[in-house]
Amino acid sequence: MPKPNIFISHRWDYNEDYHGLVNKFEEYGFAHLNYSVPDHDPLDVWRVRDIKEALKRQVGQCNYFIITGRMASNSRWCQFEVEVAQEYSKPILSFRPYNYLGNIPTFITEADNQNGPVGFNTPSIIRKICAELYWPVPKGL
Repeated sequence: MPKPNIFISHRWDYNEDYHGLVNKFEEYGFAHLNYSVPDHDPLDVWRVRDIKEALKRQVGQCNYFIITGRMASNSRWCQFEVEVAQEYSKPILSFRPYNYLGNIPTFITEADNQNGPVGFNTPSIIRKICAELYWPVPKGL
């Protein structure tokens, strides 16, 4: 029963998707390790080859991969992160950000292997992660 090690793929231009989910995880007392690369804690590399290697290490350490289902996620780095997650056979869940009414990129819906995209319903996201990893669901969910 491995502790949830989560990578949340998101675009820094829309970091409210990332922060909203992480804050909700904390609010619900969801114990996990976060291997994401948020704008406030960027990778300490600059060359494209080094960025790719660093992202591969980050994704490789996670046991659950989440991506925001927003057209802006149709970026070079989000696509790369999804490809790495697929190479490593990670569980991949996409979620539709709160109040987002736009389309979800095809590469995201095709990569999702956890019956997503799901709405921005943190308890159901946490339950999906816990079920996949055989991790106890926080009390009250």
